[in-house]
Amino acid sequence: NDRAGVAWYILNPTNSKLVMQGTYGISGASLTYPAIGITASGRGVMAFSYTDDATTNPSAAYAPIDASVGVGDTHIIATGATRDDGFSGYKQQRFPNPIRSRWGDYGAAAVDGNSVWIASELTQASPCDYTDWGGPFFVGGSGDNLLGTCGGASHGPGTRTALADWNTRISKLTP
Repeated sequence: NDRAGVAWYILNPTNSKLVMQGTYGISGASLTYPAIGITASGRGVMAFSYTDDATTNPSAAYAPIDASVGVGDTHIIATGATRDDGFSGYKQQRFPNPIRSRWGDYGAAAVDGNSVWIASELTQASPCDYTDWGGPFFVGGSGDNLLGTCGGASHGPGTRTALADWNTRISKLTP
Protein backbone atom coordinates (compact mmCIF):
# COMPACT_ATOMS: atom_id res chain seq x y z
CA ASN A 1 0.00 0.00 0.00
CA ASP A 2 1.12 3.56 -0.62
CA ARG A 3 2.74 5.25 2.35
CA ALA A 4 5.03 8.20 2.88
CA GLY A 5 8.62 7.54 3.92
CA VAL A 6 11.89 9.44 4.13
CA ALA A 7 14.84 9.55 1.73
CA TRP A 8 17.93 10.59 3.68
CA TYR A 9 21.52 11.59 2.93
CA ILE A 10 24.53 12.25 5.15
CA LEU A 11 27.16 14.51 3.61
CA ASN A 12 30.65 15.37 4.82
CA PRO A 13 30.54 19.16 5.24
CA THR A 14 34.30 19.47 4.72
CA ASN A 15 34.46 18.01 1.23
CA SER A 16 30.76 17.76 0.25
CA LYS A 17 31.11 14.00 -0.28
CA LEU A 18 28.20 11.63 0.27
CA VAL A 19 28.91 9.53 3.39
CA MET A 20 25.73 7.46 3.52
CA GLN A 21 22.21 7.45 2.06
CA GLY A 22 19.04 5.41 2.24
CA THR A 23 15.28 5.34 2.60
CA TYR A 24 13.31 4.84 5.79
CA GLY A 25 9.73 3.65 6.05
CA ILE A 26 7.52 1.51 8.24
CA SER A 27 4.97 -0.96 6.88
CA GLY A 28 1.42 0.34 7.40
CA ALA A 29 2.63 3.77 8.56
CA SER A 30 3.32 7.16 7.03
CA LEU A 31 6.25 9.38 8.02
CA THR A 32 5.59 12.96 6.91
CA TYR A 33 7.38 16.32 6.99
CA PRO A 34 10.81 14.89 7.86
CA ALA A 35 13.76 16.98 9.02
CA ILE A 36 17.26 15.79 9.89
CA GLY A 37 19.92 17.29 12.14
CA ILE A 38 23.40 15.74 12.42
CA THR A 39 25.93 16.88 15.02
CA ALA A 40 29.65 17.32 14.30
CA SER A 41 30.23 13.85 15.80
CA GLY A 42 28.11 12.29 13.02
CA ARG A 43 25.19 11.40 15.30
CA GLY A 44 21.79 12.93 14.81
CA VAL A 45 18.03 12.78 14.74
CA MET A 46 15.46 12.37 11.97
CA ALA A 47 12.19 14.04 13.05
CA PHE A 48 8.79 13.44 11.41
CA SER A 49 5.06 13.12 11.97
CA TYR A 50 4.01 9.47 12.36
CA THR A 51 0.62 7.88 11.79
CA ASP A 52 -0.46 4.31 11.06
CA ASP A 53 -3.41 2.12 10.13
CA ALA A 54 -3.84 0.73 13.61
CA THR A 55 -4.31 3.10 16.51
CA THR A 56 -1.69 5.81 16.25
CA ASN A 57 -3.17 9.23 15.54
CA PRO A 58 -0.82 11.76 13.91
CA SER A 59 2.04 11.95 16.40
CA ALA A 60 5.43 13.65 16.84
CA ALA A 61 8.22 11.11 16.37
CA TYR A 62 11.90 10.66 15.60
CA ALA A 63 14.52 8.06 14.78
CA PRO A 64 18.22 8.30 15.61
CA ILE A 65 20.52 8.53 12.62
CA ASP A 66 24.26 7.92 12.60
CA ALA A 67 26.92 8.35 9.94
CA SER A 68 28.22 4.85 10.73
CA VAL A 69 25.09 2.67 11.00
CA GLY A 70 22.27 4.66 9.39
CA VAL A 71 18.77 4.98 10.88
CA GLY A 72 17.61 3.40 14.15
CA ASP A 73 14.13 2.58 15.47
CA THR A 74 11.22 5.02 15.57
CA HIS A 75 10.33 6.66 18.89
CA ILE A 76 7.08 8.53 19.55
CA ILE A 77 7.80 11.76 21.46
CA ALA A 78 4.16 12.80 21.86
CA THR A 79 1.15 10.72 20.83
CA GLY A 80 -1.56 12.47 18.85
CA ALA A 81 -4.83 12.98 20.73
CA THR A 82 -7.23 12.35 17.86
CA ARG A 83 -7.56 11.78 14.14
CA ASP A 84 -6.77 14.60 11.74
CA ASP A 85 -9.94 16.71 11.72
CA GLY A 86 -8.96 20.03 10.20
CA PHE A 87 -11.28 22.18 8.10
CA SER A 88 -9.72 21.09 4.82
CA GLY A 89 -10.85 17.50 5.39
CA TYR A 90 -14.53 18.41 5.13
CA LYS A 91 -16.18 17.78 1.79
CA GLN A 92 -17.94 21.14 1.92
CA GLN A 93 -14.59 22.95 2.08
CA ARG A 94 -12.78 21.13 -0.73
CA PHE A 95 -13.43 20.61 -4.40
CA PRO A 96 -12.60 18.69 -6.53
CA ASN A 97 -11.81 15.23 -5.27
CA PRO A 98 -9.89 13.66 -3.74
CA ILE A 99 -10.43 15.38 -0.43
CA ARG A 100 -7.17 15.68 1.47
CA SER A 101 -6.78 17.36 4.80
CA ARG A 102 -4.15 20.04 5.04
CA TRP A 103 -1.51 18.82 7.48
CA GLY A 104 0.81 21.19 9.25
CA ASP A 105 3.40 23.27 7.52
CA TYR A 106 6.78 21.71 8.09
CA GLY A 107 9.19 19.70 10.18
CA ALA A 108 12.40 21.24 11.45
CA ALA A 109 15.73 20.23 12.96
CA ALA A 110 18.51 22.49 14.25
CA VAL A 111 21.86 21.39 15.67
CA ASP A 112 22.90 23.03 18.96
CA GLY A 113 26.32 21.67 19.98
CA ASN A 114 25.81 17.99 20.84
CA SER A 115 22.01 18.30 20.82
CA VAL A 116 19.38 18.58 18.10
CA TRP A 117 16.19 20.62 18.45
CA ILE A 118 13.34 19.10 16.43
CA ALA A 119 9.82 20.22 15.55
CA SER A 120 7.15 17.74 14.44
CA GLU A 121 3.41 18.09 13.83
CA LEU A 122 0.74 16.18 15.82
CA THR A 123 -2.92 16.42 16.79
CA GLN A 124 -3.58 17.73 20.29
CA ALA A 125 -7.24 18.71 20.40
CA SER A 126 -10.59 17.00 20.50
CA PRO A 127 -12.34 16.18 17.22
CA CYS A 128 -15.57 17.92 16.32
CA ASP A 129 -18.22 17.54 13.65
CA TYR A 130 -18.92 19.95 10.81
CA THR A 131 -21.72 21.71 12.69
CA ASP A 132 -19.54 22.31 15.74
CA TRP A 133 -16.71 23.44 13.50
CA GLY A 134 -18.86 26.01 11.70
CA GLY A 135 -20.91 27.08 14.69
CA PRO A 136 -23.48 29.73 13.80
CA PHE A 137 -21.85 30.47 10.45
CA PHE A 138 -23.49 27.59 8.56
CA VAL A 139 -27.13 26.72 7.96
CA GLY A 140 -28.28 24.51 10.79
CA GLY A 141 -25.23 25.41 12.86
CA SER A 142 -25.59 26.03 16.53
CA GLY A 143 -23.43 27.52 19.20
CA ASP A 144 -21.56 30.77 19.34
CA ASN A 145 -17.98 29.63 19.06
CA LEU A 146 -15.43 31.25 16.82
CA LEU A 147 -15.30 29.73 13.35
CA GLY A 148 -13.24 26.56 13.34
CA THR A 149 -12.44 26.35 17.04
CA CYS A 150 -15.05 23.68 17.85
CA GLY A 151 -17.46 24.52 20.58
CA GLY A 152 -15.87 27.31 22.55
CA ALA A 153 -17.48 29.28 25.31
CA SER A 154 -19.65 32.28 24.57
CA HIS A 155 -17.96 34.23 21.78
CA GLY A 156 -14.61 32.74 22.70
CA PRO A 157 -12.25 30.15 21.32
CA GLY A 158 -12.93 26.45 21.53
CA THR A 159 -10.68 23.51 22.20
CA ARG A 160 -8.34 24.04 19.28
CA THR A 161 -6.84 26.65 16.99
CA ALA A 162 -9.09 28.07 14.32
CA LEU A 163 -9.29 26.02 11.13
CA ALA A 164 -7.01 23.15 12.16
CA ASP A 165 -6.33 20.62 14.87
CA TRP A 166 -2.59 20.13 14.45
CA ASN A 167 0.12 21.59 16.62
CA THR A 168 3.90 21.59 16.64
CA ARG A 169 5.87 19.68 19.28
CA ILE A 170 9.38 21.07 19.88
CA SER A 171 11.88 18.77 21.59
CA LYS A 172 15.58 18.83 22.43
CA LEU A 173 17.37 15.50 21.97
CA THR A 174 20.99 14.53 22.55
CA PRO A 175 21.84 11.59 20.29
